[in-house]
Order: sequence, then C-alpha cells, then structure tokens
Amino acid sequence: MSLTMSNGGIAAILRSGEFWRIVRFAFIGGLATLVDLAVTVLMFQVVKPEGVGSFLGMLAGFAGISYDAAGLCGSVGTYFEEIVSAVSFSTAFLVSFFGHTRVTFRKKGSASVFIRLMILSVATLFLRALLINLMKNGLGLYGYVPVITAMVIVTASTYAGSKFWVFSKARDIGEDDVPEKSRNGDGLSEVKDR
Repeated sequence: MSLTMSNGGIAAILRSGEFWRIVRFAFIGGLATLVDLAVTVLMFQVVKPEGVGSFLGMLAGFAGISYDAAGLCGSVGTYFEEIVSAVSFSTAFLVSFFGHTRVTFRKKGSASVFIRLMILSVATLFLRALLINLMKNGLGLYGYVPVITAMVIVTASTYAGSKFWVFSKARDIGEDDVPEKSRNGDGLSEVKDR
C-alpha cells in the first residue's frame, strides 16, 4: 500500500486491517514482553543462580545421576543470564502463541502454526542469546542490560516472521466452522439440509 494522497494516505492505513493488526500485535507483544520481564525479574531476585543449581541438582538426584554440586552451581552462575533468557522467553512464547493466534492474526491454532511459531521463536531466541553474549563478552555488560536490550531488538523480526511466514497460510477463525451454503434464486444463502 502506497502512502500517496491519491489513495487515501494515512486515513487509508488507519481504516485498513493491517493497522489494527499491528495494534493487536503490539498489545499481545507487550503482554508477552511483560511476562518475559516478570519472569526475568523473578529469576534474578528470587530464584538466583543458587536456586537454579539446586533445582537442576534435585532433578539429577531424581534421575539417579551423580553430579558435582559445586561445579554445577558454578556453571549455572557462568550462564545465568542465558538461562534466565531461555526460561523467560519460553514462558512468553506461550502468551505469544495463544495471543497472536486468537487476537492478532485471528487464525486457527493448528499444529503447523504452533511449529512455525516455535521455529521462529527458537530462531529469535538464538538471536537473542547471541546478542546477550556479544554484549557480555564484547561490551562488558551484565545483568538486566543485555537481557532487556536483546528482548527489544528481537521484536521487529518476530512481527515480520509471524506475518509473512507463521500465519500467512493459516485458516481464519470461523473458516470451515460454517455449514455448507448454497445459493438460491434470490441471491441469498441458505443452509443445506444434511
């Protein structure tokens, strides 16, 4: 759609479905981001590296796997920002899937949509982890700064991937939910008897 005055310009965009889809995407994305941020804060303030190490040690104990507790906690501490990012991102994924499927794109939540969104999410998670790693190792930034900065950078690529790949071929909500219809002579539709 061109932004020329001959086709309505900004007014045409405001009336278009795309404008409202972007608004819905921003709302659901904002909600997912708040969940992402809440889990991040919870893990930094409550769980901490020791809690993650203890949890992993407990899982190893249940599985009958022997482990070096000091080494495990040290490894968790080294990669804590990455672990926080993966857990918070995964939690926000669920909000994104249900929200973008039902609200943003108004599509049916099929297995292929779930898988495509998961692939997009994993790809953006790797991008996010790469950005965090570059900020930690290249710029010496730690804690909230690399996690939140990477969170913000990934958002635009997620919208584009969702619109042009994840939901591009998904069926609309309500599609195939309506009984078969036929045309009668007066141009009105009526439901066929089955």
